[in-house]
Amino acid sequence: MQANDGRDAKASSDQESRYRTLFEAANDSIFILENYRFKECNQMTLKMFGCESKSEILGFYPWDFSPPIQPKGYPSHREAREMMDAALRGKPQRFYWKHIQKNGREFDAEVSLNRLATEKTQVLQAIVRDITELKQAEAALRENEEKYRTLFEMESDALALIDIETGNMLEVNNAFVDLYGYSRDEILRMKNTDFSAEPEKTQKVTRTKGSYVPVRYHQKKDGTVFQTEITASNFNYQGRDVHIAAIRDITERRRLEAQVIRSQKMESLGLLAGGVAHDLNNILSGIVSYPELILLDLPEDSKLRRPIETMQESGQRAAAIVEDLITIARGVATPMEILNLNALVNTFLKSPEMNGLQQLHPTVSINANLDDSLFNISGSSVHISKVLMNLVSNASEAIEGSGNVMIATENRYVDKPLKGYDDIHIDEYVVLTVSDHGLGIPSSEIERIFEPFYTKKAMGRSGTGLGLAVVWNVVQDHEGYVNVNSDENGTAFELYFPITRDEIPGKALPIPIPDYKGNGETILVVDDVASQREIACDVLEKLGYTPKEVSCGEEAVRYLKDHTVDLILLDMIMAPGINGRETYERIIEIHPKQKAVIVSGFSETDEVKETQKLGAGRYIKKPYTLEKIGLAIRDELKK
Repeated sequence: MQANDGRDAKASSDQESRYRTLFEAANDSIFILENYRFKECNQMTLKMFGCESKSEILGFYPWDFSPPIQPKGYPSHREAREMMDAALRGKPQRFYWKHIQKNGREFDAEVSLNRLATEKTQVLQAIVRDITELKQAEAALRENEEKYRTLFEMESDALALIDIETGNMLEVNNAFVDLYGYSRDEILRMKNTDFSAEPEKTQKVTRTKGSYVPVRYHQKKDGTVFQTEITASNFNYQGRDVHIAAIRDITERRRLEAQVIRSQKMESLGLLAGGVAHDLNNILSGIVSYPELILLDLPEDSKLRRPIETMQESGQRAAAIVEDLITIARGVATPMEILNLNALVNTFLKSPEMNGLQQLHPTVSINANLDDSLFNISGSSVHISKVLMNLVSNASEAIEGSGNVMIATENRYVDKPLKGYDDIHIDEYVVLTVSDHGLGIPSSEIERIFEPFYTKKAMGRSGTGLGLAVVWNVVQDHEGYVNVNSDENGTAFELYFPITRDEIPGKALPIPIPDYKGNGETILVVDDVASQREIACDVLEKLGYTPKEVSCGEEAVRYLKDHTVDLILLDMIMAPGINGRETYERIIEIHPKQKAVIVSGFSETDEVKETQKLGAGRYIKKPYTLEKIGLAIRDELKK
């Protein structure tokens, strides 16, 4: 019996020794609580709470090593008692706790409480693990997640996280919601192909590895199809292969790119048109000017009068085409005047051009609906009349068989952008509308109809391809807008001109030739084209002046070093050599008050304006008439 008792005592001692060894070697703090107080603890408890001996811990309460208030807002002593009471009732507890070391440093802990029954009483075993580093890592992770979530939501591009295998939408940002028009809940129940106007291509590129920037057509909830630019890549997320896509709506960018390309094309064609116009005007000067000189000396009953008048009319028609080219080149030299569109329309309806249209299109009725209270505008009557003629001509040709063309005017207040314009000046406008009931203009051609030389008419049938280009440029020169509406029921061109409240002045009477004839004054003609010098000299002699001529600017400077003249008739574009402005600069160094009239086959340029600032007088565009050049010279000589 005694032997068994000895063995039992030894076994119990060995078990206690092993428990003690494990107790002390544990990496977690382990302590025994009795009556809410520390009864026993291991070495890790001392280390964790910053104590040197057990006497600094045993006998104290757990809340003595805790801040007064726990993170959830409860007092530590009350919360600790509740946890320990629950464990003593046989309900093991596991919870997070904020502890404090002897030196006052707080740390996060995970606590496990279990009841241990002994022969005499019930105690609690607590296992405490310092999870400060874990909490810090979790906080850093949350911070990173919040940071990336913020960046994800702030990104202006639409972002989408997509499951590669299923195509399911896993997450999207607010920009995606705004772009496609679905709610977030709707989106997260959809597949990425549901947003595509070409699902098969979208499915294929979703599975492609790597990064790429394909252009795809997508579709919004309301059915709108738009072009997108997508930057995408694949990666592993939470154990699955996902596809992240940054989607950008490039509709506006493509529209602006097309505008820039169109603007560059119009500028290039305008420069071409301007250069051609300059050369043609020099050629036409003889055809327009010489018939006028010949007719002045020709008897009224001469058989040559009619052929020469025909020659003159042909030259004037050719000059009108050249005027279109100059308009396209954005160099309208005609001064603006106060006018009323109703008057221009009524004049057009009674004009030979109108009669010619009715003969060409006898089954087309041309009518007008004019606003009696129409405001005036500031504009060029010549150019706006040409615009009206072009639009009515096009409208008549658009009608197959019988139909109606309507010319309408009205006052309109505009405060919203018009189609094709990013911005407009909010103001009152006079609107000239020319509409027809023809077949309409295909949408694919609307963007090109204002380009110079663009036409769908049969070669040689009618038109030069300049008509609508002239319309566009004239309206632009008048700081107005063009709006085109077209479908299978017809087309309507709306031209917007800013109003003016100025009144129309009285019309000037024709001036008799004797009123602008000269008295033998000497005029130096400076022009690099021999035929132009010859025409100018003949015109000047007819007007009673004494002409002299030189072929370039340098020669003019040399001539005036030894001679004086009353006035210079100065061409602006001369090649090779110095131009009209530089010529005049050198001349006024010799004769500071030298009078001059500028002539050119091109539009009124900055060079012309600079020359006028130096002291030169009026600008006259070739080909010129006796009246135009005569009045300009007379007025300059009177200064």
